[in-house]
Amino acid sequence: MNGPVIDLRQISKSYGDTEVLHEVDLSVEAGEILAIVGPSGSGKSTMLNIMGTLDRPTSGSLALAGHSVEHLSDDDLAELRAVHIGFVFQHFHLSAGASAVENVADGLLYSGVPRAERLARAATALDRVGLSHRLAHRPPLLSGGEK
Repeated sequence: MNGPVIDLRQISKSYGDTEVLHEVDLSVEAGEILAIVGPSGSGKSTMLNIMGTLDRPTSGSLALAGHSVEHLSDDDLAELRAVHIGFVFQHFHLSAGASAVENVADGLLYSGVPRAERLARAATALDRVGLSHRLAHRPPLLSGGEK
């Protein structure tokens, strides 16, 4: 794919009179590793929810893998997520009975990828972030940052 996998242009998000994001521009290329940091309440989760199409911006445009998402229906967004986005939720969203690699592999569950390939991709992803030594660990045995 040519071009960014995530492309935010002039993204703003307000809840009533409170503006959480103001005209954010961000492009993320394939293979790029990105950290979103800031103090509590600065809009990090809101921006991640918009990038993951779990929430819609008040204004601006978002494209994922070259697909403009502004006018997609909820069903079309769900399909886009299933094909192009994998979610790894923190803390209470992790399955306590599953290993780290199984929790990460669950992000591909609805994409139709066979289980063995999901686990292999999850192991590769965990290795990329320095957690290959924790693949078999269950969430209660992981630190907050590892979760």
